[in-house]
Amino acid sequence: MEEKIKVKLLVDLTKYADGLVKGSEGYTIGSKGMWSRANDKFVTVCFPNIATLDVLWKSLEIIDGEYLKKSEESNKRWIEQLKTAKCVELHIGPRGGFRSLQFEYLDDNKIVIHYAIGFKNKADSILEIFKENNIKIEEVVGN
Repeated sequence: MEEKIKVKLLVDLTKYADGLVKGSEGYTIGSKGMWSRANDKFVTVCFPNIATLDVLWKSLEIIDGEYLKKSEESNKRWIEQLKTAKCVELHIGPRGGFRSLQFEYLDDNKIVIHYAIGFKNKADSILEIFKENNIKIEEVVGN
């Protein structure tokens, strides 16, 4: 992700650099620092005339109007693609714990994409879309 995204700091980080107060604005520059290269919870942010450092995404608010517009359009396309889902399987453990969600959908070019997600929070939001659109969900119990 080399795209510069305008962000605003939601926390005070003056212990890392003078001037990094809540509300400071900067822009992302990808994964340049030690933390952002090792963990996608971080991103390297340049705060002009203050500092460049890795910051947790949850400590930032995206204020880039163009990026937010593209993101919203992309999310709408994704939801429309999810409405084409077939062969939906919710894989759970023997005691009902989440393991994965797997399904097929058609992309914008009408190509079948096989998709699997192992993150429960993301899977839950996808399952809500499936339920709203009456898409059959098969539970697969593993051992």
